[in-house]
Amino acid sequence: MSWVQTCVKAGLGVTEIALVRSYIEDDDGRFIETKAYEKLFNFFCDTGEMPYGVAKARTGEPDMWILKKLSISCKPDVAVV
Repeated sequence: MSWVQTCVKAGLGVTEIALVRSYIEDDDGRFIETKAYEKLFNFFCDTGEMPYGVAKARTGEPDMWILKKLSISCKPDVAVV
């Protein structure tokens, strides 16, 4: 599944997907304050993909985990839409 498909499954709209793309390319630390983060966090927790320790911020940062997870399947030449 591509990162865009993951975002759509998590309930993100076109604008939120574009925002996530910008954070994948260069996170300024504000991703965690967005609705897109909240939706993706809930999605990855609900599907069981995010480890419990990361979700509780004990063994990692949930926002960085999400961006890394999405960046693995992100290709810079893929259009967002």
